[in-house]
Amino acid sequence: MKVTFLNPPSMRGLRVPERVFGCNYGLYPIPNVFALTYAAVLEEAGHEVRYVDAPVEGWSEEDLLNFLSHDDSDAYVFYSVNLSRKLDLLTHSLIRRYRGDVPIIFTGPGPSYQPYAESYIVDGATYVLRGEVDFAIRELVDKLQDNLDISDVPGLSWKEGDAIRHNPPPPLIRNLDVLPFPARHLIKRELYYNPKLGDAPFTAMVTQRGCPYRCKFCVPNSQSFSRKLQFKVWHGRPVPPVGFRSPENVIEEFKLLESEGYKTLTIIDDEFILQKKRTMEILEGIRGTRIRWSCLARADFLTDREVIRALAEANCVEIDIGVESFVQKILDDIKKDLDVRTIEVAIRNLKDFGIEPKLNILFGASPLETEQTIKYTLRRVIELRPGVVMFSIANPFPGTEFYDEAREKRWFVYGDYVPVDVQKESIISYPHLPKKRLERLTRLANYKYYLDPVFLLKNLRRFRNPIVFLRSLRSFWKKLSP
Repeated sequence: MKVTFLNPPSMRGLRVPERVFGCNYGLYPIPNVFALTYAAVLEEAGHEVRYVDAPVEGWSEEDLLNFLSHDDSDAYVFYSVNLSRKLDLLTHSLIRRYRGDVPIIFTGPGPSYQPYAESYIVDGATYVLRGEVDFAIRELVDKLQDNLDISDVPGLSWKEGDAIRHNPPPPLIRNLDVLPFPARHLIKRELYYNPKLGDAPFTAMVTQRGCPYRCKFCVPNSQSFSRKLQFKVWHGRPVPPVGFRSPENVIEEFKLLESEGYKTLTIIDDEFILQKKRTMEILEGIRGTRIRWSCLARADFLTDREVIRALAEANCVEIDIGVESFVQKILDDIKKDLDVRTIEVAIRNLKDFGIEPKLNILFGASPLETEQTIKYTLRRVIELRPGVVMFSIANPFPGTEFYDEAREKRWFVYGDYVPVDVQKESIISYPHLPKKRLERLTRLANYKYYLDPVFLLKNLRRFRNPIVFLRSLRSFWKKLSP
C-alpha cells in the first residue's frame, strides 16, 4: 500500500502542537522519531511510505487541499496528541471530502486515552491504534491491503456496525533492538533544529521507553504516554516496565547519524541514565564522535561524578532536569521522590564538567503552591544560574493522577481539560492562586530570567551559524510573546 503519514498545518484558528512531547505548542521543530519508526516498520514490510510534515515545510490550508486533490495514497496515518485532536479531525474531514472512504489510521497518546478514542472513529473506514503499536500498524496495513479480517489486530479500536470495539493493547516491547531505526530519509532534515544545541543538521533519538517513577502530574514523551495510558487501563497499574535498546544498538545508530552528517541530536528518553552500567557502555561506545547532544535526566542520577565525567567525554553538552519546584513540600506532594538539595548538587556537578543544566520548572502542580513559593523557586533558579529554563504552568492532562484530582476538587476553569499552551495559559485555578495570577507569575518569571543581561550575553556567544541564530531568535520571541 501507499501510506502517507500526515502532520497537518495550522488551519482555521487551530494551532499546530509539538507532537514528540505532546504537551505544548513548541518553540522549534523536533523530528517525530516515534512516527518515523512506524514508517520504517511499514517500509520493511514492503509498503510505500511518505511523510508529510506540513507545518515544518510551511504549508497553508490551500497547500494541503491542493495536495489532497492530487494525492493517490491508499491510507493516511496521523500521530495524534491531545492538543492536536481538533486539527487532526478537521484534516480527516478534508480527506473524506477529497479522497472518499480511504482508510485513515490514528495513533499516539490522543487516541490512546481510551475516553478519547471513540471521538476519532467517525466512520467505518477510520481506525485507532492504541499504545505501543510499532508492529500492530504493520499488521493492520497488511490486512487492509489484502482485505482481510482486522478484528484480531492488537490495540485496535474500530467501528463494527453501530458499535465501537476495543481490542487489548499490543504487548509491551521490552527489547527495542527488534525495531528498525527511524526512517529519517523521509523528512527534510535541514528544516529541523534545536536552538539550545546550535549547529544543524539536528535530529532526535530514543534509547528506551518509559519511566519507573510516579510523579502525579507527569506527561512523559508522547510514545511513553501512549503505552502508559493503555497499561493503566488494561493492567490496573500506573507505571509500565521500561523497554530498552542495547548499548550496541544505540552506538550503531549514533555512528550512523554521524556518518550521515548530523551535528546535533537530543536523546528524548524520559530518563536516559536509569541504569549506570548500560549508560556507561553507551558513553564509552560513542566517545570520540563529533555529534554534540543533550538528554533528559533526574537530578538524583546526576550526583555520580563518574557518570557526569563520562557524559562530558562523550560530547554531551546539555541535560534537561525535571526540577518542577525548589520547595520540598511541593516536591513531596507531587510525588517527585526527590530531595531538593539533590537538584543543587546535580547543577553544580554538570557545571563542573562543562555540561549545561536546563531546568524544567512547573508552577501550580500542587495546591500547596503559592505566590511566595513561585517567587522563591524563581529566586533559587536565578541564584544557581543554569542555562536554559522552561517555566510552564501545570495543566492536568487526561490520564494523570493530577487530572483526577483536579476534576474531583473542581480546579478546572472550564469544567474539564482543554488544550492550551502550557507555557502561557492555565486551565486550573486555586482559591489562593487564581488562573490569571498564575499566568502572570509565569510570564514575569520568563521576563526576569531571559532578559537578564548575563543570560543574553552568555547565549549570544554560542551561535556560529547565522541561520541557526535567526531561528533561535524566533524561538526566543515565541517564548516571551504574550
